[in-house]
Amino acid sequence: MELIKRLDSYNLHYGFLENSKDFDFKIHPERIIIRNDALRTNDRQLYATYVKKKFPKQAAAALASYDSTAARLLKLTRTEAAELFKTHGVNILRSDISTEEQDAIFKAMVIPDDELPTKPENTKEKLIHNCVRPEVVLGRPYIWIDASGLPE
Repeated sequence: MELIKRLDSYNLHYGFLENSKDFDFKIHPERIIIRNDALRTNDRQLYATYVKKKFPKQAAAALASYDSTAARLLKLTRTEAAELFKTHGVNILRSDISTEEQDAIFKAMVIPDDELPTKPENTKEKLIHNCVRPEVVLGRPYIWIDASGLPE
């Protein structure tokens, strides 16, 4: 989905353009969507321009986080992803945008088993920062993985 259509779609759900002040930096859907697009298209300037204008106080930290993710962003086939998950013991993925979208970037994580979610999140209500088990995404032709939290 192209950036403008995605922004429109998520705005219909969250109303972040009309009520931007209701969303802090960490969970602002517009920021998350623009970051996702910038990472996937390797367009740091898009994200830099946005955060410097919209969140000037957080811009330096946001760009450092962006750079860390960009350095370890992987576009993997399902076979490659399954191997990465197995090698590192990844047991949970956290999406940036909706887990239903092919363009979602998943942060690969390892958490204690007793902290794993016991039931799936409602991805129709909550469109950002969803957690899913790795096997949920393995049916896709490719998977975007943020491996910045894993050992190299």
